[in-house]
Amino acid sequence: MLLLKNSVLVSLLATVLAVGIGLAVALWLAGLPRRWRALFLVLAVIALATPPFVATNCWLHFLGDTGAWRRWVPLNIFSLGGAAWILALLLWPIATFAACAAWQRLEPAQLESDMAVTGWNLLRGLLVPLARNAIVIAATLTFVLALNNFAVPAILQVKVFPAEMWVRFNTTFDTWGVLLMSLPLVLGPLLLFLLLNLNRNLSLNLNPSSIPWPHVQPTVSPRLIRRQLGPALFWTSGVIALTTCLFAVGLPVLQLILVKRTWTELPGALAAARGQHALGHSFWFAASAATAVILSALFVQPARSVRRLHPPLSHSPTLPFFRLLLWLPFLLPGVLTGLALIHLFNHSWTSFFYQSAGIVILAFVIRYLALGWTAVASATASVDRDLADAARLEGASRLQMFRHAYWPQTGPQLAAAWYIIFLLCLWDVETMILVVPPGGETLSLRIFNLLHYGHNAQVNALCLALLALALAPLIAWTVVSKVRPGVGGRGARGKPVHSPPSTVQGPKAEIGSHFTIHVSCFTHHALTLLTLLTLPLTSCSPSSPASTPLGSRLFSRVEVIGSRGVGVGQFNKPRSVAIDREDNLYVADMTGRVQKFSSSGAFLLSWQMPQTDLGKPKGMCRDSDGNIIVLEPHYQRVNHFSPDGKLVAQWGQRGTGPGQFMLPRAVAVNSRGEMFVSEYGENERVQKFDLQTTKVTKDTKSPEQASANTQHAIRNTQHVSPPSPAPRPSPLLSLGHPGTGPGEFNRAEGICVDSEDRLYVADSCNHRIQIFSSDGKFLRAYGKAGAGKGELSYPYDICVDSSGRQYICEFGNGRIQIFDANDQPIEIIGHPGAEPGEFSNPWGIALDSAGNLYVADSQNHRVQKLIRRQNASAQSRAREQAASREQASIAPHVAAEVTRLCYFLTQQAEKNWSLVISAATNRGSLRPRPSTLDARPFGFRASDFGLRTLDFGLWTLDRAP
Repeated sequence: MLLLKNSVLVSLLATVLAVGIGLAVALWLAGLPRRWRALFLVLAVIALATPPFVATNCWLHFLGDTGAWRRWVPLNIFSLGGAAWILALLLWPIATFAACAAWQRLEPAQLESDMAVTGWNLLRGLLVPLARNAIVIAATLTFVLALNNFAVPAILQVKVFPAEMWVRFNTTFDTWGVLLMSLPLVLGPLLLFLLLNLNRNLSLNLNPSSIPWPHVQPTVSPRLIRRQLGPALFWTSGVIALTTCLFAVGLPVLQLILVKRTWTELPGALAAARGQHALGHSFWFAASAATAVILSALFVQPARSVRRLHPPLSHSPTLPFFRLLLWLPFLLPGVLTGLALIHLFNHSWTSFFYQSAGIVILAFVIRYLALGWTAVASATASVDRDLADAARLEGASRLQMFRHAYWPQTGPQLAAAWYIIFLLCLWDVETMILVVPPGGETLSLRIFNLLHYGHNAQVNALCLALLALALAPLIAWTVVSKVRPGVGGRGARGKPVHSPPSTVQGPKAEIGSHFTIHVSCFTHHALTLLTLLTLPLTSCSPSSPASTPLGSRLFSRVEVIGSRGVGVGQFNKPRSVAIDREDNLYVADMTGRVQKFSSSGAFLLSWQMPQTDLGKPKGMCRDSDGNIIVLEPHYQRVNHFSPDGKLVAQWGQRGTGPGQFMLPRAVAVNSRGEMFVSEYGENERVQKFDLQTTKVTKDTKSPEQASANTQHAIRNTQHVSPPSPAPRPSPLLSLGHPGTGPGEFNRAEGICVDSEDRLYVADSCNHRIQIFSSDGKFLRAYGKAGAGKGELSYPYDICVDSSGRQYICEFGNGRIQIFDANDQPIEIIGHPGAEPGEFSNPWGIALDSAGNLYVADSQNHRVQKLIRRQNASAQSRAREQAASREQASIAPHVAAEVTRLCYFLTQQAEKNWSLVISAATNRGSLRPRPSTLDARPFGFRASDFGLRTLDFGLWTLDRAP
């Protein structure tokens, strides 16, 4: 009910605001001269075409937690009202276009018949009734688009259907749950089509060419409109129109251009984007999809209109149902399109296509085919039939008909339709977010991720680069038009160039080079589409082996742990990894759980984080007591879990002061037990803490219940409850603040310490590594944005081994890069891909005692273990050293573990039992004190309580004889 309430409320508020603003702007336009009317229509088009994340980023800059206006305008943009406001600023042009188009039927006589009807009476008695049908359609379309908008609510963390559908599938892979959740969203498009079918005045669904568009030249004198509206109403609507254009167009542009950090971060953002070819992917994905949409529509539309072998499409009784099928993917959230493609192509026999760019292009084609179909239908309906009939009588082929009869008349319309679809694909996020192939990240997706996981100044630079890509086709078209004035089917004076019938008759040789190029292009596109269609039928990807050789100087092979899913031993975008003292692996993923694996990759147990509705855990390490620390960024707190998943400590609170957190991201502990925590957003810093020892939470369960619960935790996920008492952290110092200089941070995503307690910080959005002394003094920094050796692209995590080698996880480049103790690059491991040894958005890394490297390969939903390369003598020496270290420390360590896990035994036995552990025999016993206890034997094994089996045998707890 909460989702339904929020979704309807946001959509209604956005619709009311958008329609009200749109009508006011339309009134203003009606009284403007031709030149100013054209200017405001262009501004309306720009507002409608503005990427949602650009508008959202703008208002985050002004009204976010640290917004420039927050001191004077205390409004919370992270709210239902904030989402409705941004959506209204994006959608108001729909009502403006509808009202302007409807008022084109206005005649001067209607205004001059009664000159006394002015102001509100004119608006209520004539203008609104004349545009009622168009306003209803516009309001319904606005409501549907607002209801199904994904990017704005997701970035603002507003719980509505589209955003929660993505979150739910992204967390649990619950396909049927998402489909059931989407049912209310289907009602909106159905209602829209019902209105269109019942509205015979507009007949939008029957004849695309009858869609009324606002003209630059008004049909009624603007002076007459201004006189009848009156100064008060006209200038009131003018103030609303000017303010709206300022908020919808002016502020986003000014915010991008005038913010200094946009330009300082632009070179680094562009260099980092080259790592995964994000710029190229953005352009070619959008261009290919737009071309495929137009070609698909042309393949059907001209065939029917040219040959006339069938009745006109507009008279087909199946047209409404066909148009509904075409428009549903556009009007529904793109997440559903991605979900459908996952179930169609995420199989072993279609994996090649599923992991290629073809899946993204196909998703875009499905989403925007209705726009291409309507544009092509409208363009071909305006073709001069006499010219087409003359060419057909001369025996022109279909390609010749298109080249010489259709293209000169429809070229500009088709080019405009291509450009609109190109723009929509260019900043589409929701359609591709679930099906993005490894290494196929686009600028839009990168911007969305940065905004979704926290506002970042680098977003401005990426938005500027994206807008430059949007202008590239227009610039290219302008240049080509200057060089070849006849391009686009128009002559030097802008008139259509109609080829005479003689140019389409005779042999193909008489057609010239244009026909050859045309046939070549069509053949190329046909082969491309045929290849995309047949790839799922002909390709087959073998299953990944358990261990694969790795061409590395330091690592011999790679092992894959886990697979995509939410079951035991499966992952959903793992983001953080940690290693305990026994080299067990701990993995936190988007399901909000932590899973434990043995060093061989066998699943041991898992537990669920206390809360996950605001966000999922990120950031892990091992503390000085052997507990696993897990951060919760959206809850601003730190959790300490025992190796068997018991929550033993929890602390932290939201704020910007010492000891408080805003989006903590990474944690590390030095040899003195001091803890470092990195943050970003409002606090671009790393804090250092001294934690006092805390008590273990008491457990008053019986021995049988405790043993059963422990065994249950090994097989299933257990939920944990907050511990008591809480620790008392003492902040020691704070490092850094926002910026790009030495000691300044821009999203410190990963941190670690070396053997000398030096602190290493993966300064991700500055694309560098910074190194500090143990007391927080800046030592040095290295790295720059790029994809070459020694260059970095969004380093998200870092580890340092005993030899000083630095292992850096590059989220942007999809690889692991290794540097020596002098910050010189040694080698690069992997590249974007889905095979073993390849990575897709690797997020976290960890080293075990043997030097093996674990990588959280998030977008591939797995963990990869890189096995250290060692010779036989080194391996033997390492085993002996590990055995000696274990023998030297096993007794006190296991004593502490057994004491903690068997605490409930002493409680249940009324403290009449004492635990005795012998280091000499590696055995422990529960000895009864003098009491009335029964002397019957009962024994336990360490494995009964989830303890790891030791290399030299099992610990046993036997009652003394």
